[in-house]
Amino acid sequence: MTRVGAESVFAFIAPSGRPLPVEVDLGYRADDPHAVTMTFRMGKQETVWLVSRDLLADGLLTTAGAGDVRLRPHNSTTAVLELRSDVSHAVFHVRSSELQEFLNSTYDVVAPGTENDHVDFDAELRKLLG
Repeated sequence: MTRVGAESVFAFIAPSGRPLPVEVDLGYRADDPHAVTMTFRMGKQETVWLVSRDLLADGLLTTAGAGDVRLRPHNSTTAVLELRSDVSHAVFHVRSSELQEFLNSTYDVVAPGTENDHVDFDAELRKLLG
């Protein structure tokens, strides 16, 4: 299994409008080629979100996402990431170049459009059926 990872700092936009730095680990695995794992670290707390790789790529160019995860360009250097759950809503500013660099490293592992070549559908079906 091939993995790609990167560390980044996103700016959490507090309700007051003040940006607060949050460490974020980005992860990608060839055996789960459609997903990117984002691990947010705030103090001793860790929150993990699983996000579509395509949503991240699309969100660097235009508004993407219609559910719990949304990404859109903010200006020439920054994108806005919104995460929603039943109990909270968080907004982050993300350096577009860092996110693009990470995505490019995932494309070196699994080229866009070839994701299904890396999924063992029989094994996934066995997992679902127990």
